[in-house]
Amino acid sequence: MSYESPAIDDRLLWDLHLSTCWMPSVLVADEIQLFPALEAEPQDATQLAKTLRASERGLLALLPLLASLGFLARHGGRYSNTAAARQFMLPDSPWYWGPVLQSYRGNRFGYDRMLECVRPPADAEKLGGPGDNWESGQIDATTAKMVAGYMHSHSLAAAMGVARLGDFDGVKWLLDVGGGSGVFSIALAARLPSLRCTVMELPAMCALVDEYARAAGVTRVDTTSVDMFREAWPRGHDALFLSNILHDWSLATCGELLAKAAASLPSGGRVYLHEMLLSENLDGPQTAAAFSVLMLMATRGQQFTFRQLEGLLNTAGFHDVQVQSTHVYYSLVRATKR
Repeated sequence: MSYESPAIDDRLLWDLHLSTCWMPSVLVADEIQLFPALEAEPQDATQLAKTLRASERGLLALLPLLASLGFLARHGGRYSNTAAARQFMLPDSPWYWGPVLQSYRGNRFGYDRMLECVRPPADAEKLGGPGDNWESGQIDATTAKMVAGYMHSHSLAAAMGVARLGDFDGVKWLLDVGGGSGVFSIALAARLPSLRCTVMELPAMCALVDEYARAAGVTRVDTTSVDMFREAWPRGHDALFLSNILHDWSLATCGELLAKAAASLPSGGRVYLHEMLLSENLDGPQTAAAFSVLMLMATRGQQFTFRQLEGLLNTAGFHDVQVQSTHVYYSLVRATKR
């Protein structure tokens, strides 16, 4: 064995190895209410240990990592929340990501789950996931509330991006297919005074949409209870909106859903697909590729390239397919029914 320097350094492997500490550090900080404590006043590790009844040694390790991740800033020996932490990590913020973070405390999507998905056991009939509720057409009130909170917290900023940058010119009545909490419909209706939105969901979700719309003070959002797999989609809308829907399903199921979309629209009607897109070379971006792995473990789907979505849309009877970046990693793909 030759003890010579490698041709390239091992930075990539160290980054990979230690990235496993990122999510747990944020989960723990959220659990012990570190961010609200620092919002009350900047503190050093010694003060925080007393405030939170936590280990000073533990905080001395945790705080620098949280700072390096962009959640904390350090001045004069004391830590304070960054703008990002104030926006997304305080429980009383409307943008709080807590419901998403809480879902990872049981580490549902670790090594075992990924191996099961990549190399399924010989006796495995199918790999289930959250999408099973929608596929069955049934979801109970407790699950619906959890799902709505999860989706609302991680979609609110993206919904504002769609409302601000999306081209909805001429659209009067939008059907939000599988709209969850109604976050996108609420954002669109709040910004576009001539737009009416109807969220198509299962019954337990519809009740929650009404609550979210009332809390936002938006009146032009209503609901319709439809099983998108077993029932015909309502007609009369001049546009359909599907956010994070196709990425849950196989290509065959996506084709079936888009065929239903086309059948429910008049000629000239539009469909909008809101997804995190992969590059055409299928080599990133890193976050979109990681999202695709999450879909592998949690659903039957994947993230798509723009050309893949364009092909699905063309096959379903849509043309003039266009794409626009709307928020961070998200894009809005728009097409018109022939």
